[in-house]
Amino acid sequence: MDLAFDESLFKKVIGVLVAAIVIVGLVAVLWFSGIGFPGQEPAPVTPTPVGHGSDPGPEKEEAVTGWKTYAWSYKETEMVMNLYIPDATHQRFVAASYGSYDEKPQRMAEYVVTDGDDGVIGTVADWFLDTSLALGYGDSDTVANVLAFVESLDYTTDEERLAPPDYPNYPVITLAAGEGDSEDHAILAAAILDKMGYGVGLLYYPATHDRRTIIPEATALALVTDGTVPGRLYWTVAEMPAGKFVYYPENGTFDAALPEGLDLESGWYSGSAVWNTTTASGTLDGIRYHPTNRTFVAGPGVPDIDRIVIEDAVWNQPVIVSVAWTVNTAEKGVSRSAYDGMVPFFNGGDSLWPGHVLSRDDRFDADTTVAGKRPLGEAPPFSANESLTEALRIPVSGPSPSPMTWLELVQDYYASTWYPTRLSWTYDDKWKLHENFLTMQDPLLRNLEAYSLWGVTEVVAPVPWRITYTVRNMDEAHSDKEMTPYSDVRFALYRIEDGAAVFDRAFGWQTVYGAELRKTEAVFGPGDYAVAVFVRNCEVDVAIEYHGKPSETTYQGGI
Repeated sequence: MDLAFDESLFKKVIGVLVAAIVIVGLVAVLWFSGIGFPGQEPAPVTPTPVGHGSDPGPEKEEAVTGWKTYAWSYKETEMVMNLYIPDATHQRFVAASYGSYDEKPQRMAEYVVTDGDDGVIGTVADWFLDTSLALGYGDSDTVANVLAFVESLDYTTDEERLAPPDYPNYPVITLAAGEGDSEDHAILAAAILDKMGYGVGLLYYPATHDRRTIIPEATALALVTDGTVPGRLYWTVAEMPAGKFVYYPENGTFDAALPEGLDLESGWYSGSAVWNTTTASGTLDGIRYHPTNRTFVAGPGVPDIDRIVIEDAVWNQPVIVSVAWTVNTAEKGVSRSAYDGMVPFFNGGDSLWPGHVLSRDDRFDADTTVAGKRPLGEAPPFSANESLTEALRIPVSGPSPSPMTWLELVQDYYASTWYPTRLSWTYDDKWKLHENFLTMQDPLLRNLEAYSLWGVTEVVAPVPWRITYTVRNMDEAHSDKEMTPYSDVRFALYRIEDGAAVFDRAFGWQTVYGAELRKTEAVFGPGDYAVAVFVRNCEVDVAIEYHGKPSETTYQGGI
């Protein structure tokens, strides 16, 4: 059936649609304007967040320079420091960055710069000194507060910031950015503490392999101490330019300037010298002069001379430094205890380390005070020793942890997980790795002819390692307990030093009743070794194992 379309019906439909559109539009206006309907509460107006919904334009980035506010806490006290960093100062240090990756450890102290920073680091140092004076902090709390501040800055690696790893950041740059890696944090802390008068340095840990795990390079702060400060301690020799040194052999006197703040009784001068007589002259390398006992060391063959001159002498002084980490390396997948088993490279620059020596605040001596609360800049009320703490019943600060507690963390880090290497063998009576035979020096072996040399192998171990072996196929004809006095296994271990094999020790399996057939020897440190295996009336399976655990991170750059 055909559908008849009436024009009047069409006009009516259009009218209804128009009215519906008007009503819906009016309702929408009332709803979104917040007016609503009679009896209804107005709807809250929520502004559109920047960057969402409408496009108000690019976000305004936080200025790198200008006024900066830093907030952290120390001993449940909230700290807030405001600091102004001029843009011109920041740009000057950004343009001054230089160096290469290979020379970074040697030049790292050159980045502990406060000259030319328009007093930025000096202002920070004064803030900490004033805060310590107001709160009655001793040296330990003062230094710890600085470390808490530096550690509060964001910990980011060069790779995360897409920055080149060739050189660190200057202190002003790290303050302006509010972030950096371990070397940037350590350099900043060293700059502040150096400005405050403390003896400091930097401890650089190069990248290495440990237990099949890559340990990335890292840097910590070195605090020059008297050896009583808890934590990991290192004994090292710091150096400082001393200018011209002249020695007169005739009367054993010398003429040289001692750098300010150094101890004449504990160090020595060194360098390459020129000697003079009335008719000749020559050179001497590696000479040393100890002022404390007027000892001149120049090596054999020194002629009778009138004068020895070192134009650029170096003052050498033994120091004890404590490791102070300014970042938590565990955030990057490697615990701090991993570095406690390493020997770092100490860099005290030319003038960082001669400052004030840090000691425990709960020690009573001429440099500390009652309860370790002497404000900086004030003289102690009296000189005493530790025995007075009990006699006078004077309270002291809480006992410091044992200086050796860091060893517990190292032991936890070196968990007993071992991996076999490709160095393993089983006796076949003909096997030899090398034609050269080492001389067995075990005094317990009275009859060397009774032993067969199984083989000699070389071990190059970058990590702790051990020897594991299993004794089998003994001479059962002589014993119903599978034990016989005729069966024995011995090892001779040699350390390779400067191309020569130096005997280290001898060990092995002996036929005593109840002895385990599988045995593991003590752990040996990293290095180059030669191992010789001797047997008598038995066979043995031998394997070299490296200490290790799976890596917890795939990050391989410096942290």
